[in-house]
Amino acid sequence: MKVVGITGSIASGKSEVSKYISSKGYKITDADYISRNITKKGNIGYKVIIDNFGHVIDKSEEIDRKKLSNIVFNDSKQLEKLNSLLHPLIFEEIDKNIKAFNKEKTVFLDAPLLFETMLYKKCDEIILIYCDEKTQIERIILRDNTDEEKARLIIEKQMSVEEKMKKSNYIVENNTTLDKLHFKIDEVLNIIIRD
Repeated sequence: MKVVGITGSIASGKSEVSKYISSKGYKITDADYISRNITKKGNIGYKVIIDNFGHVIDKSEEIDRKKLSNIVFNDSKQLEKLNSLLHPLIFEEIDKNIKAFNKEKTVFLDAPLLFETMLYKKCDEIILIYCDEKTQIERIILRDNTDEEKARLIIEKQMSVEEKMKKSNYIVENNTTLDKLHFKIDEVLNIIIRD
């Protein structure tokens, strides 16, 4: 079984690519989904966060992601702590997910922090989705209802696109339309499946 990583910086279109690949019938393990699920009330990650970061819950008693992100984005030691606590739990679930697809010839691992978290080591090939910074900032502002300064701060916290490009097998630019993005992904899929 071949594991293909899908990654990209925030607002690059990575989730759209995963959705499109999934619509073609391919199996996708979504690291963000697993992360959100593990931290839901009643799950192990929820308890880990409450035990280590205190009262960061909302009115429905779920993790208030905004409160938590304010803590970890402003303190690199707190971010390291959060990652060291949650990543092993997330990686274990990712492994289970991928193993469940063992009858498939090719499966995909969608992970925004594929390189930063070393998840790329689980992959045979990697697709990087990227867009120019102007487009990225516009998308973040629109999607997250935030300002340019916060958008730039988020981008700066991530590994540079140039670094990611050096480590990727397929590089897909996404500055234009969905149709063009889908066409490019079809081309990449044809190569991946052919090999």
